[in-house]
Amino acid sequence: MHKDALIACAMEQERTLYRVAKTLLRADADCADAVQETLLKALRGAPMIRNEQYAKTWLTRILINTCKDMLRKNARTQTVELTEFLPAPDNGEERELYEALRELDDALRLPLVLHYLEGFTVKDIARMLRVPEGTVKRRLWTARKELRTLLSEEAS
Repeated sequence: MHKDALIACAMEQERTLYRVAKTLLRADADCADAVQETLLKALRGAPMIRNEQYAKTWLTRILINTCKDMLRKNARTQTVELTEFLPAPDNGEERELYEALRELDDALRLPLVLHYLEGFTVKDIARMLRVPEGTVKRRLWTARKELRTLLSEEAS
C-alpha cells in the first residue's frame, strides 16, 4: 500500500481509532498516545498491506495491540485510577446506556463498540481480535444480555 493512501485512510479513521482506544484505555492522554503510536507503526509497515480494503481493519488491529501493550506496561509500573471511557451524554437514557457499557468487561465491551458504534462486521472484528467469528458472535450475544440486565436493574 502506498504511504499516501495509508495517510488518507488514517485521516478518515482518526476518530474511530480514538474511540476504540478510549474503549480500552479510558484516559484521554493515553488514547492520543496510542493513536499516534499506531499511525507510526502503520507507516513503518505500509508496504505489508497489499489490499487497501483491509487498511481500516489493519489499523484497528495495530491500535488494539498498542493499547494492550500500554495496559501491560501500566500494570507493571503503577496502579492508575482510570477515568470514564466515554463521556456520558446529558440525555438520561443515553447516560444509562453509557454507564452500563462502562460496567462491561473489556472482552465484551470492545466487540460491542466495534460492531454497533463503529460499524465493523463480525468477520472484521474476528480478524482484529484474532478469535473465531463464533467467539465474536458469542461475545456480542453475552454483552447484549448483560446490557439488558444492567439496564433493567437501573430502571427498577
